[in-house]
Amino acid sequence: MKRYRLGDIVMANKLNSYRNAITKESIFIALMLLMKTKEFHKISITEVTTKAGVSRMAFYRNYEVLEDVITDYLDTFFAKYEKKVSDIGLNNTYDIVLMFFSSFKTEKTLMMNLIDSNLSYLLLDKSNSFLEEICKEFVCDKFYSPEKEKYTIKFLCGGFFNMLVEWVLSDFKEDEEYMAELFCEYCK
Repeated sequence: MKRYRLGDIVMANKLNSYRNAITKESIFIALMLLMKTKEFHKISITEVTTKAGVSRMAFYRNYEVLEDVITDYLDTFFAKYEKKVSDIGLNNTYDIVLMFFSSFKTEKTLMMNLIDSNLSYLLLDKSNSFLEEICKEFVCDKFYSPEKEKYTIKFLCGGFFNMLVEWVLSDFKEDEEYMAELFCEYCK
């Protein structure tokens, strides 16, 4: 019976994690490319896996349906964003919102695909909890009573989300600084 050292097991786990990350990224990129030319609901898992160069089994190890590919990507996106905010130590609404707009500007393909496919609700769902924290910490705690807080947060989240969508649809006509200033102006 072969004995494994702890170091060998750790390396094997890292390699598997790395391969899995590449598989997920390949699937996501393939889906984004297909969404540019085909309606989302007409895209099959087989088409995605063929374009990604992975097996259907690899898809089903990570996801159940195509929407999961997008929500998984958004989860990762928001986790990276929150880590950036934490690492930099941003502590005011303007800087946090500016970084948010800057981060989404790099995701034009994703945003356009979600909007064109009527899937922007996936982004809204994922961004709501994140935006709720920002609104609660930096806006509501300072300006609104607890009775008004939950409604104010939902109002601000909806407005923020729709600002983002409109900004994408206008092909990022305004710069991120302007968008952050505008949002902060509405929060006064």
